Amino acid sequence: MKSLRLLLPALAVITAVLADHHEHSHDEEIDKLNEDALKLTHEIIELQEKLDRRSDAKRIQRAGSLKARVEALEDPSCPDHEHQCGGDDPQCVSDLLVCDGIKDCRNGDDESHCHNPFHAGDDFVGDVVFDHCTKRRPENITLSVESISVAAFFPGFPKLHVHVNIHKETDEDEVEVSLPSDAIYSFAEDKLIVYPSEDDGLGLVGQFDGYNFDRFVGDIIHEASKEHCARFIFHRK
Repeated sequence: MKSLRLLLPALAVITAVLADHHEHSHDEEIDKLNEDALKLTHEIIELQEKLDRRSDAKRIQRAGSLKARVEALEDPSCPDHEHQCGGDDPQCVSDLLVCDGIKDCRNGDDESHCHNPFHAGDDFVGDVVFDHCTKRRPENITLSVESISVAAFFPGFPKLHVHVNIHKETDEDEVEVSLPSDAIYSFAEDKLIVYPSEDDGLGLVGQFDGYNFDRFVGDIIHEASKEHCARFIFHRK
């Protein structure tokens, strides 16, 4: 792509030189060369635009998200709570070893995706898909990250302190609640687990697809029965 950009100034110089000699010799031939040079410049610009579109970060992210959805439909090749290293030499390692600073996968995959998508001050807004169990039945909720800490002995599971903010308006009333809660994030599973903040025993499990970290699917789950009784789609605010 860099070489394409270097060609454009060169073509401009050629065009200028040809134009400068236009009055001195072979008017028709020079006009034809000038026209060809301009046409070639236009074709190079179009080619560069196509290459830019193909390398667009959002396109790559969407392709990765689609790949993750397909992989999720396939049978897992590792037991629960183990990470699939992938590649030509498949290997399983414990989730506890992912992002601990030591390469346990032969290909180093367990240390290659250690970016925490959450930062203090982040807000994720979740829009309801269905809700069969929450007390307030909100149309949306906001997950606000207050602080993050990392334990030396489990660096692959950062701890978060969050607030689940609920706002709902009805014809008769307006409800606004902020529920503090603790949570952990798993690098191995790209998963957020928010512990129940009320006596109803409802927690939140947020699943990223491993590529788009501005969006996750959040399921409300009964702590005791593990029943999924509500779902929200969260986007970074």
